[in-house]
Amino acid sequence: MFSYTTMASLVKQPSLFPLFLVNFVGTLGFSIVLPFLVFVVMKFGGNAIVYGLLAATYPAFQLIGAPILGKWSDIYGRKKILLLSNVGTAVGWILFLFALFLPSEKSSIQIAFLGTFVIAVPLLILFLARAIDGITGGNISIANAYLADVSSDSTRSKNFGKMAISSNLGSILGPALAGILGGTIYGAILPVLAALILSLVTILVIAFLLRESPSKEILVPEETTVRKVFHRNVEIAIRLKTL
Repeated sequence: MFSYTTMASLVKQPSLFPLFLVNFVGTLGFSIVLPFLVFVVMKFGGNAIVYGLLAATYPAFQLIGAPILGKWSDIYGRKKILLLSNVGTAVGWILFLFALFLPSEKSSIQIAFLGTFVIAVPLLILFLARAIDGITGGNISIANAYLADVSSDSTRSKNFGKMAISSNLGSILGPALAGILGGTIYGAILPVLAALILSLVTILVIAFLLRESPSKEILVPEETTVRKVFHRNVEIAIRLKTL
């Protein structure tokens, strides 16, 4: 028979600010693009169907990528995969920004029952940008997994409550920021640039302020004999010392 002791009760809880920032930037990055995306699509000659497909690209690829990234975080560590995920987000925003400066050279194709579609290089790059951001967009789920790793029974509700607040702030400030910055003469450039800068800041915060998540549980045998307890306690002390 074995009993389990959470690592969170044995190790001092790390700073949770990087996790809240990851969650905030993740939700902000999704919500900031929605208010002006339709205007960008129209600028490059797209129609309602193109807009719908482009808007669905991020969550569709996130649905594919999040389980894979989650499994990798179990194998390679939460911090490494959080870095990978946020680098992908930054690359997606760089491509998005690049597409806004490209000339709109259009060609049309006719599809039965769907009408005429305009194919433009900037639109293709926008699809690529949202796909890359989506396929590496498991940062929120990984951040929640990290939070579960480091939370004890007494702090779990409070920590996840703060995580929900950071997510709600991203959802609120994203469209607001898009409206304020997008209303200037620069159009969609400023909101995308702001999202890119936030993504780069998040990468630095994860790299320098977030330590690797410890294993959620340490397997501790029930105290059957003094010798077994002594050997197990020494093993736990060695493992904790290496963190």
